[in-house]
Amino acid sequence: MKLTTCFVALAGQSSAWSYTTNTRYTAHIKVDARQTYQTMIGGGCSGAFGIACQQFGSLGLSPENQERVTQILFDENIGGLSIVRNDIGSSPGTTILPTCPATPNGKFNYVWDGSDNCQFNLTKTALKYNPNLYVYADAWSAPGCMKTVGTENLGGQICGVRGTNCKYDWRQAYANYLIQYVKFYKEEGIDISLLGAWNEPDFNPFTYESMLSDGYQAKDFLEILYPTLKKAFPKVDVSCCDATGARQERNILYELQQAGGEKFFDIATWHNYQSNPERPFNAGGKSNIQTEWADGTGPWNSTWDYSGQLAEGLQWALYMHNAFVNSDTSGYTHWWCAQDTSGDNALIRLDRDSYEVSPRLWAFAQYFRFARPGSVRIDATSDIENVYVTAYVNRNGTVAIPVINAAHFPYDLTIELEGVKKRKLSAYLTDNSHNVTLQSRYRISGNSLKVTVEARAMKTFWLE
Repeated sequence: MKLTTCFVALAGQSSAWSYTTNTRYTAHIKVDARQTYQTMIGGGCSGAFGIACQQFGSLGLSPENQERVTQILFDENIGGLSIVRNDIGSSPGTTILPTCPATPNGKFNYVWDGSDNCQFNLTKTALKYNPNLYVYADAWSAPGCMKTVGTENLGGQICGVRGTNCKYDWRQAYANYLIQYVKFYKEEGIDISLLGAWNEPDFNPFTYESMLSDGYQAKDFLEILYPTLKKAFPKVDVSCCDATGARQERNILYELQQAGGEKFFDIATWHNYQSNPERPFNAGGKSNIQTEWADGTGPWNSTWDYSGQLAEGLQWALYMHNAFVNSDTSGYTHWWCAQDTSGDNALIRLDRDSYEVSPRLWAFAQYFRFARPGSVRIDATSDIENVYVTAYVNRNGTVAIPVINAAHFPYDLTIELEGVKKRKLSAYLTDNSHNVTLQSRYRISGNSLKVTVEARAMKTFWLE
């Protein structure tokens, strides 16, 4: 199905559990701008492993729809995404170092092909719709010649960290390699925001690029990368370490701190596959971003709330809420942006020259169209267990209050505002019949709002 507008809802699908009652259910929410938490970076997705090529026509998507799909994802008034995560490839055909020298002191002949496995086109086009794009460049592995196993696959470690017994220490060479990727993008006029050296260092998939590390070994490499990068690009941040889950990331961060390496990274990065965020990260007060997750096990899911399956839009709204509140997470990144697929790894499903938007994207939009990069989360609480609320103050003073109603019936809300002086209110709804649809707009007076949030829905209240 090709969407003719980004706000087309799925007709005829309603939650199997929503119903009307003879009782009006009420909830009380308090928003207090005097209490602040993390600064937000945004939502995002990736085009890694050549999937970006599908978004840019390799399987038949027309130039017009290539633009439209990218706009839906990254336009502030549509999908609202702000993060692109690029893979610094190490495999033949994707690496910037096609031939590795025999020793770290050899000549490094780096090559820039202007494509970066189509990720450059994704980044460049996304910048058209979001000029403040946050670009995360992350390596799954060092080139094989720099590792204990001699190949980009099969895990292994970077030569030179503790526990390795290589002929040469390749740590500086790997740091230079990563920084060269940043230089290539800079020469094209694109700034990298965040640089990473690992992807899931606690997991060896054997069949694709990977490199293992614990926190002690991470310190051994980051103590080389961090000063080298800061000398070349002082404004580019360093990540650690894209573990498979929140618990696994905490373990790596603990070991990194024990080794004395906590000063060698700027942002903690983690995935949501193996474990969920349940409490703040032990990152020394530094920001954290969830940088990859998707279900990956089921067929394409086109519903907001139908069966409770974890790839539905409502579930993703709750996942993000929990990360923002439980772990002060600043950004949340889906796995792929757009893919020609029958599975649910992407936010937009491509089928030759047609596309379909997953309601998961509307969950992102309910947050990030309104809580823009640089916004600050402020205190927001609900007295009802199944009514979830967060709130954010943007740099321009506007306020976003996303509310999720997980109940199977509507709630009448009273929202008390402390430290918020805005007088214009707009309400945007996503449920099985609406996709970030404007429901009402009116002026307010006083410090209390009387509003309603529909069953199994997410509604963002926008104050300006």
